[in-house]
Amino acid sequence: MTKLAIALALALVSSANALSQQRLQTPTLEESVVDFYVAEFHRVVNVDPEVFVKAAPIIKEFIRARFDISARRQETLEQLRMLVNRGNSNEEDMKRAIRDLDKADADIHANQERFLSSIDPLLNTRQQGRVRIFQQVADQAMRQMLNKVQNARSANK
Repeated sequence: MTKLAIALALALVSSANALSQQRLQTPTLEESVVDFYVAEFHRVVNVDPEVFVKAAPIIKEFIRARFDISARRQETLEQLRMLVNRGNSNEEDMKRAIRDLDKADADIHANQERFLSSIDPLLNTRQQGRVRIFQQVADQAMRQMLNKVQNARSANK
C-alpha cells in the first residue's frame, strides 16, 4: 500500500526528483496508480455503476496525460536550470526552454479543463463539487507523503 501511495504521489505532484524517478519505473506501476485513482474517484465521488463505466475512461485519460505532461515539464525545467546555471548558455536556447516550460504549464491547465468539461456532464452538482475536493485533497496528501519519502531518503544518505 505504501508503494501505491508513493506512486500516486509521484503521479500527482510535479516535484523535481519525483517525476524523474517515476518515469524510470515500469508502466505497470503507472497503471496501478491510474487504477487506484479511478477506484478512489468512484469511492469518494460516489457515482452510480452506469456513470462509473462512462467516467472511468475519462479519468484514466486525464491521469495518463498528467503523467506525460508532468514528465515533459520536468525535463524542460531541468534543461532550463542547466541553461540558466551555465554561464555561456545561448539566449535562444533559454528562450526556447522558457517557452517549452510555459507550454507545459498551459497543457497542465488545459488537461484539467478538458477533464472537468468531460466529467461534469455525467455528474450532478454535488458530485462535481466532490470531484474538485477530491482532487485538492489528493494532491495535498500526495505532496505530504512525497515530502516524507524525500526526507526519509535524505536521512538515509
